[in-house]
Amino acid sequence: MQAVEITMMAMQFLLTFGNVCIMMYAFRIFLKRPQKSLEERVAVLEAKVKEHDQSLNKGNERFAQHEKAIEVMIHSIMALIEFEVQYCITEKKPMSEELRDAKEDLHSFLARRGD
Repeated sequence: MQAVEITMMAMQFLLTFGNVCIMMYAFRIFLKRPQKSLEERVAVLEAKVKEHDQSLNKGNERFAQHEKAIEVMIHSIMALIEFEVQYCITEKKPMSEELRDAKEDLHSFLARRGD
């Protein structure tokens, strides 16, 4: 009878130890859950930041293209104004006030801009 009691106590001890181990494992997983969800959220936010950075770089490239287009247009306008001024000089016609003002405005704009 004692052997049966010893066996029962050993089995009860093993089952209790197993339950404690399972509870500790479950508690450990429970404690790690917030960390995992935060890591997932951070990963998603990092992906969004990377996506925004890429779109900003594309926007910067567009601004550079627009800047080049504006520069070409300014040079073209300067050429047209100079052509008109030279035409007035060769034809001995008076230069209009608007033409003089446009030339002065363009030159002052370029001087402030640094071109």
